Amino acid sequence: MRPAPTSPDLLPRLTSLRIVAALAVAVFHLQGRDVVAIPGALADSWYVGVAFFFVLSGFVLAWGTRPGLPAGTFWRRRFARIWPSHLVMVGVAAVVPVVQTQRSLADAGWNILLLQGWSTGTTAFSMNAVAWSLSCEAFFYALFPLLVWAARRCPGWVRWSVAGAGLVLAVGAGLVVGGWAYHMPIFRLPEFVLGVVAGLAVRDGWRPAVPTWVVMPAVVVGLVVSLHVPDPVPDAPMAVLFLGVILWAQDRDRRDVPGWLRSRALVFAGEASFAFYLVHELVIVNLVGHLPGPGWLQAAVMLLLGAVAAVVLHLGVEKPANRWIRGGSRSRALVPVADVADPRPVS
Repeated sequence: MRPAPTSPDLLPRLTSLRIVAALAVAVFHLQGRDVVAIPGALADSWYVGVAFFFVLSGFVLAWGTRPGLPAGTFWRRRFARIWPSHLVMVGVAAVVPVVQTQRSLADAGWNILLLQGWSTGTTAFSMNAVAWSLSCEAFFYALFPLLVWAARRCPGWVRWSVAGAGLVLAVGAGLVVGGWAYHMPIFRLPEFVLGVVAGLAVRDGWRPAVPTWVVMPAVVVGLVVSLHVPDPVPDAPMAVLFLGVILWAQDRDRRDVPGWLRSRALVFAGEASFAFYLVHELVIVNLVGHLPGPGWLQAAVMLLLGAVAAVVLHLGVEKPANRWIRGGSRSRALVPVADVADPRPVS
């Protein structure tokens, strides 16, 4: 596969890694629906792929958002990035035969406003269940300008201490309140803050060299250990390991090290990963029990149909709506692969 050309301002490996995390979450849902059975039930811990997205979101925004960008402009661009595709999927969830938990006009309202994650009941997973994480992202985006403003006025050790303390508190919340800590935005904020702190540090010149032989085995061990820890406690510790992966990827990209994660196909898949994340569970719950053949073949068909639907959503809704709402400015997450070498500034 041909590598995507890069500039120092773009990190294609981080884009490609998005589809890896999205696929991990999809396999978790496939196993949860008894479509596939991963040996040793290893996929039981792959729900932590969402934690990767939260850390990555904080990192990329802190590293890539232009200093001095007005808060209103930032919020409009974040709205453009996630809400149009989400709204379309709320509409899809209203008409498909099956949803994960429940749906109603009230549920649709909470989802449209991206407030469903704050619910203490099943509303958190209503309509398109995976969209609970978008209510967390919306909360993170609302706080981002304040977080950066505060972080810029603190020494580095204070930033890292606050991030670490937040993760410890998140572990405590997971032990005390259980499931609420999984979907409540306030309990997932420390993962985003960790990414913000690291992104600011890299922007300010921090250049950690993270060896492959350290970070990859650490993630595997973390996933295995997570199988023996009550949900959702593993999210916070895994966030630290995922930050290691992010730092590893950005270091190799900045040094222009070749690798399969820089291929055009994977970069495009990473660009479409948000759409895939939004569509995959509705595909699974509506097809489970209706496909012939062994589980692995059913899973392959579900993933293939999810990928096709994701490309349609990405190219037909996400990119044009993002471009229209942003008013012509470009999003780092949606820069066409063919234009990755274009040195014009993006944000």
